[in-house]
Amino acid sequence: MMNFCSLAIVLVLREVSTSTAFTTSSQNRSARMFSTSLFESANPFQSLFGNVASKISDLQQEGMMNTVSQNQLSQLTSQTQTILAAENMNLILIRSSLETKQTAEERKFRSNLQKGYGAASPLHKIRLFDESNNEDDVRVTLYRDSASWCPYCQKVWMTLEEKRIPYKIEKINMRCYGDKPASFLRMQPSGSIPVAIIDGVTYNQSNDIMYALEEKFPDSNPLVPTASDVRMRAQSLLRLERQIFSSWMYWLTSRDTPDGRLREGFVSTLAEVENALTATSGGFFLGEQVSIVDAMFAPFLERMCASLLYFKGFQIRVANGEKTNFPAVNRWFDSMETLESYQLTKSDY
Repeated sequence: MMNFCSLAIVLVLREVSTSTAFTTSSQNRSARMFSTSLFESANPFQSLFGNVASKISDLQQEGMMNTVSQNQLSQLTSQTQTILAAENMNLILIRSSLETKQTAEERKFRSNLQKGYGAASPLHKIRLFDESNNEDDVRVTLYRDSASWCPYCQKVWMTLEEKRIPYKIEKINMRCYGDKPASFLRMQPSGSIPVAIIDGVTYNQSNDIMYALEEKFPDSNPLVPTASDVRMRAQSLLRLERQIFSSWMYWLTSRDTPDGRLREGFVSTLAEVENALTATSGGFFLGEQVSIVDAMFAPFLERMCASLLYFKGFQIRVANGEKTNFPAVNRWFDSMETLESYQLTKSDY
């Protein structure tokens, strides 16, 4: 049976050693920027010590160690405080070393990140875009996924960026990444994301959020057309977006029939999307300017490209110069990738 204090210290030192080794071995620019951000916050080792008690409790329940006495707990407290003090010093030294290695560009990025200015980044917790805005101008708080992957969050996030509306960000786990805070569940009992608070009003659905942003901020790069004929075309395209979403999900998640009915249903709907883009005069669904239609299509078209290639061997996106049955869809992706709002929010497919 392992001595209680020995086991506790081993658990802590193993975690500390792993974390420190990771940090000191990260020499490339992105790792330095991430690490500096980490050390600007509270000491990450604090949580390691806070979790030791629950780890030990689990071991007790499994019969791997004896019941802990008060004296043993006191010994643990004393020894872990000594380790924590030493690790605090290590963190200070590591942070100092990382800061000396930052380039001027990285220092500017870090400074702008805290202020909410500069180039778009998933690390922003407040987004003011430039010095013409300040925190008092923020009327929107977006609750989005912490992994920056949720497609429903993506289209709202892209809308905020494209319209350059100042906003704050609260990051919430998707269910597959962990529990959601009780405070969020009180606001959104279903737990689904995104959620946005706009001028004190809570909106719980992605499309509702997007249209509310258009209504509340009509002069900020409008994404909804005003001309009646263009609005009718937009509505038709949004119905097509739902159709291709359905045909994609049916084919992706089901065993196809012998005659390939599900595959053919998707290909037929994708051909309609191709025709719609071929008919436009510009690179986007409604012409030369990005619109709410593009923001609605983007999260799911990009996931169709990735999932169908991987699971069905069906290729939509091709390299420049390669032959494809969907050249207009590929040109649309090229146009989307000229937008900072899309480059920021697109998935890592």
